[in-house]
Amino acid sequence: MNDAAESSTPFDDVRELAMRDIEPDAACSKKVHEALLGMGRQGDFGKLGQAAEWLAGWQRRYPPRIENATLAIFAGSHGVTSAGGTVSLSSDENTRGRIEDLRAGKAPLSAIAAANQTNIRVFELAIEKPTADFTDGAAMSERECAATIAYGFEALEGKPDLLALGVVGAGIGTATAAVACALYGGTPDYWVRPGPSTPKDISAARVEAVNAGLARHRGRLEDPLEALRCLGGRELAACVGAILAARIQSVPVVLDGFATTIAAGVAHALNPHAVEHLLAAHVTRRPAHQAALDRLDLPPLLPLEFNTGGGMGSVTAVGLLRTACAPFLGAPAASDS
Repeated sequence: MNDAAESSTPFDDVRELAMRDIEPDAACSKKVHEALLGMGRQGDFGKLGQAAEWLAGWQRRYPPRIENATLAIFAGSHGVTSAGGTVSLSSDENTRGRIEDLRAGKAPLSAIAAANQTNIRVFELAIEKPTADFTDGAAMSERECAATIAYGFEALEGKPDLLALGVVGAGIGTATAAVACALYGGTPDYWVRPGPSTPKDISAARVEAVNAGLARHRGRLEDPLEALRCLGGRELAACVGAILAARIQSVPVVLDGFATTIAAGVAHALNPHAVEHLLAAHVTRRPAHQAALDRLDLPPLLPLEFNTGGGMGSVTAVGLLRTACAPFLGAPAASDS
């Protein structure tokens, strides 16, 4: 075995994927821009016009259109929920219940997705086997983390022309705050900052856990993939994989809440160009979500102020993107009246 083979690591393929030079089709975006100018004044269509240009460029086609939208929900569990204080308002049992409702089409999200003509695919990531408690050791081994990133590629299996992301899992907020702190610095208090419905004792437990995790893994966290494996979870890793695979396949991606945004932050830390095919659907009521979007220079399409990042925002944005495509898909049929 040669020295290069001996020194390779499971993350090498992930880094190579992130660094590929891929750009949208500028000609398709330009056609949208010129068509919009023919429909009105510069800027008349605001964010809808910008979204249509973005969609056409990454779909590499004109007119932009959505024929096979998919919402990928990644569901996992976290060992940090068993540490010291209670860090989650939810539980693994709640996660299983949400998965069952989604698969049975009984969840509110199911109705929203149907209204927006979006297929839901749920990816269950070994909920019965939580990641390790990151206050005591790395959440995942390098091999497990790399394999989970690769598993995220499965979100593209049905050849969607638009991919929306969402996550569910008790403890995901704490893990996400820890990864955000590793990526961007600042204090755990800053990144834990919850929405208004989170009790103070849970917020305090989250801050304590993030502090402990950062101290436990000090010296490893400058590498974004190491930050992901040491502090993150399988949902985050799978989202990173979906984001990178979508870019390779030229599929535009709609982000949801704080967790999917920090997954994008990991991709951005590997290569700032690796997030150009992403659109932020909305901003939640969690202040750290807006802070993360600011770091990525991704303005949200809508200020929906949801408390959840479970896919509601991203799938709602699919409907708005359909509206953005409508002016390019032909004139409406004439009324019989």
